[in-house]
Amino acid sequence: MNRAVRIVLNGLMVACFGTAAFADFNATPDFTTGNPEKGKVAYQRIGICVNCHGWPGDGVSGRNPLSHTEAANLRETKLDAQGLYDVIRCGLPGTKMPYHDSASYKDDRCFGMVMSDYDAGGTPIKGKTMREAQMVDLVAYLQKYVVGKGKPTYEECALYFDASVEKSCAYLKAN
Repeated sequence: MNRAVRIVLNGLMVACFGTAAFADFNATPDFTTGNPEKGKVAYQRIGICVNCHGWPGDGVSGRNPLSHTEAANLRETKLDAQGLYDVIRCGLPGTKMPYHDSASYKDDRCFGMVMSDYDAGGTPIKGKTMREAQMVDLVAYLQKYVVGKGKPTYEECALYFDASVEKSCAYLKAN
């Protein structure tokens, strides 16, 4: 099977089956240690997830208009903690979702592939490097404040933006 087909199939497996696509993935961190407040910092400033996923994680609202892509709607994802962690760590090859672990694709922990398995121009995108604890905190943040939350609310916006609530969240107050 050619590499491009393998990449697409692996991405589809993640989308459809979540963690089942990572059957040979070795890392299983303790997600009970995650700190959602530290995860918010990772979302905003370390992984810079907000640029593509937007402040509410819906892939549309409040994202950087220069990102030129609509990201996954994390509010509707069916991924569990391990699935979220694996996607943060390994990214999704063939998409704009970057990987955030400096060890990804140096061995076969991600999709059973290493960087040399990819054709030139088709390599996974490297994002900002995050430590395991930061990725676990990010998962805790997503699970507490984003995943399964439905349409963004003014209250959620106020919690996200803290001091700049009136300016940042006014459009939600009118609804």
